[in-house]
Amino acid sequence: MFASFAIAAALFSIANATHTITLRNNCAFGVGMTVSNYPNEGPPYTGNTAPNIAAGKTFNVVVPNGWNGRICDRPPNSGCQNNCFGGIAFGEAPCSMTEWTFDSANIGGKTDYDISNIQGFSVAQKIIPGVSGATVTCTSANCPCNEAYRPGDTSGTCGGTGPVDQATRVGASSDYTVVWVPFAKL
Repeated sequence: MFASFAIAAALFSIANATHTITLRNNCAFGVGMTVSNYPNEGPPYTGNTAPNIAAGKTFNVVVPNGWNGRICDRPPNSGCQNNCFGGIAFGEAPCSMTEWTFDSANIGGKTDYDISNIQGFSVAQKIIPGVSGATVTCTSANCPCNEAYRPGDTSGTCGGTGPVDQATRVGASSDYTVVWVPFAKL
């Protein structure tokens, strides 16, 4: 009976496991964020989808296992409030974003993450894994293709000059930190 209880408890904890993405604003000004469940292929994030993070403050986004989504800067007139679409592709102000796929069966249950400036570069950012994975940093619209997807480039190949999805990283951490610093070296 104890073994059955232990197995049930383990399955319950796996089914209800979460990941924390700490959003840290090192800017001298507040940053508006959009947390999007796009492409809507996993369990949804149901918390605050439009946090405003004051200068020097943090905000924790707690997502369920298997969450697949985006977190983007929401500058004025960007249009990036809706699933992080907007920005330069739609003739609006640019918006930088991070993209996430937690617990992907395609990569052994690990997390796939990247910085995307496809909708334009609006803020320097860094993704720091809690335990396992590579830190990714992008400080300008011209950061290297192995650090972020470039503005307007939907090919995933750095305009046809490199391997597919070279900006993507894979990590085994359950928690990550995203740091914003305006147009400065992180």
